[in-house]
Amino acid sequence: MKDQIKVVILFLTLLLHFKRICAMNYMAPSDCQWTTMKSNTLEPSVILTCHVSGVGTSIDSTNLSLIQSSHTTGLTIICDDRYVEGRLTNSSLAHLKQLQSLRFERCSFSELADDALYGLTSLKNLTVHTGKLEGTRTTLTIGPTTFMKVRELENLDLANNNIIMLPEYPFCGLINLKLLNLSGNGLQDAKLLGLEERKLFPCIPELQMLDLSHNRLKYLTDEVLSSLRRLRNISFSDNHISQMSPYALIGLQRLQFIDLSNNKLSEFHPHFFHHSTELREILLRNNSIAGFPSALFRSLSQLSHLDVSHNIIFDLHFLLDSFKNPNKLNVLNLSYNRVRRIEGTPFQTLVNLHVLNLKDNYIEYIAEKALSHLISLTDLDLTNNKLRLIEAETFYGLLNLKQLLLTNNHMELIHSDAFTNLTHLHSLSLKNNSLTSFPIAINKMEFLHDLDLSMNSLSNVTNDTLENLKTLHTLNMKNNFIGNLSRGTLRDQYSLRVLDLSKNRIQSLEHGIFDDAIELEHIELNDNLLTDINGLFMNLQSLKSLNVSRNNITWFDYALVPTGLITLDMHSNFIDSLGNYFEMESVLKLKFMDASFNRIQEINAASFPNALEIASLRNNSLNIINSFTFMSKTNLSSMDLRNNNIQNLDINALRLRSVPIQKMLPVFYLSENPLHCDCTMEWLQRINNLDEMRQYPHIADLDDVLCYMTFPRQNVLIPITKAKSNEFLCKYRSHCFALCHCCEFDACDCEMVCPENCTCYSDQTWNTNIVDCSSRRYSRVPARIPMDVTDLYLDGNDMSQVGSHSFIGRKNMKVLHMNGSNIHAIRNRTFNGLQNLQSLHLEHNYISVIQGHEFLNLTKLQELYLSYNRLSVINNSSFTHMKFLKVLYLDHNNLVDFQVWNLNFNHRLSQVQLGHNSWTCSCDYLGNFQDWLLVSGSFVLDREDVRCYKNHSAGLYVTEFNSTACSNHSALTYYKAEFSGDYIPVMILAPSLFILLVFCLILFFIYNSEMKIWFYSRYGIRLFQRNNYPAENEKLFDAFLSYCKKDEAFVSQMLAPELEDGTYPHRLCLRYRDLPMAEYVAEAISEAIECSRCTVAVISEQYLKSEWCIYELKAAHHETQINRRHRVIVVLLDKISFKQLEPDVRICLRSATLVHWGDRRFWEKLRFAMPEARLHKDSVSCKDFKTSSLRRSSITNSVKLV
Repeated sequence: MKDQIKVVILFLTLLLHFKRICAMNYMAPSDCQWTTMKSNTLEPSVILTCHVSGVGTSIDSTNLSLIQSSHTTGLTIICDDRYVEGRLTNSSLAHLKQLQSLRFERCSFSELADDALYGLTSLKNLTVHTGKLEGTRTTLTIGPTTFMKVRELENLDLANNNIIMLPEYPFCGLINLKLLNLSGNGLQDAKLLGLEERKLFPCIPELQMLDLSHNRLKYLTDEVLSSLRRLRNISFSDNHISQMSPYALIGLQRLQFIDLSNNKLSEFHPHFFHHSTELREILLRNNSIAGFPSALFRSLSQLSHLDVSHNIIFDLHFLLDSFKNPNKLNVLNLSYNRVRRIEGTPFQTLVNLHVLNLKDNYIEYIAEKALSHLISLTDLDLTNNKLRLIEAETFYGLLNLKQLLLTNNHMELIHSDAFTNLTHLHSLSLKNNSLTSFPIAINKMEFLHDLDLSMNSLSNVTNDTLENLKTLHTLNMKNNFIGNLSRGTLRDQYSLRVLDLSKNRIQSLEHGIFDDAIELEHIELNDNLLTDINGLFMNLQSLKSLNVSRNNITWFDYALVPTGLITLDMHSNFIDSLGNYFEMESVLKLKFMDASFNRIQEINAASFPNALEIASLRNNSLNIINSFTFMSKTNLSSMDLRNNNIQNLDINALRLRSVPIQKMLPVFYLSENPLHCDCTMEWLQRINNLDEMRQYPHIADLDDVLCYMTFPRQNVLIPITKAKSNEFLCKYRSHCFALCHCCEFDACDCEMVCPENCTCYSDQTWNTNIVDCSSRRYSRVPARIPMDVTDLYLDGNDMSQVGSHSFIGRKNMKVLHMNGSNIHAIRNRTFNGLQNLQSLHLEHNYISVIQGHEFLNLTKLQELYLSYNRLSVINNSSFTHMKFLKVLYLDHNNLVDFQVWNLNFNHRLSQVQLGHNSWTCSCDYLGNFQDWLLVSGSFVLDREDVRCYKNHSAGLYVTEFNSTACSNHSALTYYKAEFSGDYIPVMILAPSLFILLVFCLILFFIYNSEMKIWFYSRYGIRLFQRNNYPAENEKLFDAFLSYCKKDEAFVSQMLAPELEDGTYPHRLCLRYRDLPMAEYVAEAISEAIECSRCTVAVISEQYLKSEWCIYELKAAHHETQINRRHRVIVVLLDKISFKQLEPDVRICLRSATLVHWGDRRFWEKLRFAMPEARLHKDSVSCKDFKTSSLRRSSITNSVKLV
């Protein structure tokens, strides 16, 4: 009943809250989001967050006056990362009377004016982060009375604004201010804050926290903060403070925390802290302090934490005089100093100290009883020092010590009574020392929990070594010289949970050695010399993790480990199998196993526990994966099988139970295996998309899996994803199809029998059937070639003649290789029956004649190779019937007058080779040959090698043949040695014309631009130049005019009238005449440029100083990169030094056309650079351009943006 009442109350509360939200009808600007929050009043309050490009800028600026005043209690304005200089205008937020929290992030203000916060009478939290970095030129200036308008302010955050100056008494009047953050600025003098004592009234009397970190303060003067009577926390860290007045903290009676870290302090006045007796924490780390005055901390009776690390302190006796007894110092950090010896009783007065950090010093010696007064000490850190000896009373008196760290010292000897008094010590670290034997002193520590003796030189561990350590939880002795261990070594370790003996020299462990430590959960034995782990772990029912990697183990069975084991690491051993004699796969809880870098050869379903999730068997000798090995491993998520010896995989080898759709498929890795892509492996190529049953893993590195192809003529090693399905082949000797009933008889066509001394291959579907009889010394075509052969290789044999009907019935044959087989002649019906043959190789033979009937039935032939024969005669109709022929090689023969132009009947030819033949030098023939090459011979690959021969002498190349050089139509003749007729006038006229031509070309190149402009202005012709501008009907304007506001008179009175009102007017869009001055200016400029055929930039010195003008120039340049037909024309009004311009401006000008105002023929040059003028004036309206916000005036050629 109570629960139901609570639900009803909650529902009514939510309903009431929703009703209030609906009732207030809050409206926010378009680039702002708002949320509601609970309020003490009946009306809900609104927190508003706005993302804008800048505040008070002329582009993309949110009108702050549109923010609804009612209900708005919080406002966050986040500006874009780009640098847009803005200004918070006076009284722009004055209407937000209920605003309590105001935050500006990354808004680049240069000033917070006096009236910028006017009207925000309820404001309590103000944050201004401009993001201005220290060292930059831009700074933030605060007005003298800026904060006088927000007297209710409680938290003021002005961090990271690069404030270097403040007005006089900038924070006076903020009587409720509790937190002031000025970190990350450039303040050099704390006096600028105006926080010293005033006679009339204090400036910020309620301030409790002040952050002046990360500034440039160098000196703290007298009474600099004396008015802050209630200040509790102050930070001066990360400044340049080197000196401080002894009276700098006067008035700070309630100060509890001070941070002076990361400065340049070297000394203190004895009375520096005497005025702040309530101090509890002092941070002085990373300075140059060598010591302290004796009375410095004496008055600080409440001090509990002192950090003086990272200094140059070498003597600790200042502690004796600095602290009176009693005191409350709880934590003392002296790390990273230069202390060498601890003598006497420097800690005599620190009886309440709990934590003492002395690590990373140079301590060589600690006198006996030097620490005896630290009766409350619980943690002592002496790491990274130079201690060699621990004497009997070195730690005398440390009765409450719980943790002692002596890591990375030079410890050689520890007295047997050194730890006698440490009755409460729980953790002891002697890591990385020089101990050669187990310290006897440790055996007296009955309450020790954690012991670290790693990285020493321990060698002998006996049954008495760990005697009396009955409460030990963690024992770390890795990286020593420990040898074999016997049973009883751990007889007193009933509570031991973690044991690390890795990186030692252990060769064998006696059976049952761990049975005494029955609670062991984690054992590390890696990097030893173990050869057998039998009888070591099976009784440890609490064991969860076992590491025996990098040993010499040769045999493993799951019976050797407890069933509750979760993690097993045994990589880098000599294990040859994963034994499971007792079939424990369903009982074992093992989830993570690493058996990589072993010698495992075979795995099956019993090789892995069913609970296994992640396993690695990479770098083994694995060559057999039995079917359904992973079927019952339903939790498996990752299996690494890389770099093994896997050659073949059955399709069921990686088979899984169907994986639910909401669960990720297991990920397998198979690369770096010598896979053989035979006909049984084609499925692996498609495994990642094999079926929709989700019964196969995802092979993550399938693109990296390489495989060896079965057929040696293929690429030997290729990525499996690049192999074709018909390249997965298997060898066979004979094969009889299921529907074939004549296999028991001879001459059975449906029986596949590989010819003697040949090798045969087929894919799984038998759509590819390759017979390889190459180089087998056959003198004729072998008998009993399978009827379904698709590829036949007979190359490299000795067949002088190939008889008729040699391949009859082989209707599926597509490829036939008979190259290099000493063939002299081809019979009339040699290739009869090969109606589907596509590729025929006859190169490197002795064929001399092709009469035309040889290839008569090869109507589907696509490739014919006849290179390197002795062909002298080819019937001109030999290839005309081959409508599918694509490749024809006739090079390196003795052809004389084969009519190559008949190859035009073979419309699909793409590759022809005709070079290195004895073509005739007949003029008629060469003329026809050349014409054919020029018109239709683009597919002749060796056209540059085709030349004629006469009397066995090389003649002209066909491509160089000149028909006029022939005196008749039957033979090629040579030019006579003498000229005909009178040649003297020719000799005079030719050089003269040449000189005149050169002179004209020089003049043209010198006056190229002037001549083009003159022709264009006089006749309207552009010489040697196309008008690449877009057509006038493609763009709304001819030109967009970009100019500075101060040059508006020149543009509107001279430039625009001349271009708009001429005989052939241009349609212009002027920046300050036609575009709006308020919102969305950037979009309007970009759209105007995009809708213009070119951009004309009127550049003066004022133009280059204007960021908006530079923006327009860059926008136009950007448009030229997108639209190559858009041009930028620059009209220079003033002389400008290009070297002084910014690099990005120089890039824009380099690609533009420059026209100087005042140049001779200025208007002709400008019109020549611009697009063709329009033949009539017209107007544009919104109806004419629906997709744009640009509207053309109906009276002039100007354009308005609405």
